[in-house]
Amino acid sequence: MEELTYKDLSNKELDTLKDMYISSRVNSMTETDLRKFVKEIIIDQIKGTVGNAEEKEAWEEIKDHFSEDLSTKILEVKEKCNKNPKVEQKSQEEIEFDRRLGLLKQQQEDESSKDMW
Repeated sequence: MEELTYKDLSNKELDTLKDMYISSRVNSMTETDLRKFVKEIIIDQIKGTVGNAEEKEAWEEIKDHFSEDLSTKILEVKEKCNKNPKVEQKSQEEIEFDRRLGLLKQQQEDESSKDMW
């Protein structure tokens, strides 16, 4: 008997089979397996970006996820990465970014002091 392939199914049948596979695979995974799998997918999605369009998409996801904490997270990253800075010159873009980041931090501090009164 000849082996069946995906070509033997209609698009609807193939989609139904795929749905069955996804459900079965997810249901058979432990929580640890699920977390590991999702982490791998997110790593590929966010760190495997190529080109400006994908980088912008990843940036939007990061921005949406951290929302109001984004500037705080960026400051943490900047501090963490600059603890042992390599001897290198900052580009004009980096200098401008740092300046804007400082202004944003100052604005947040000003807003938080307003909330206290």
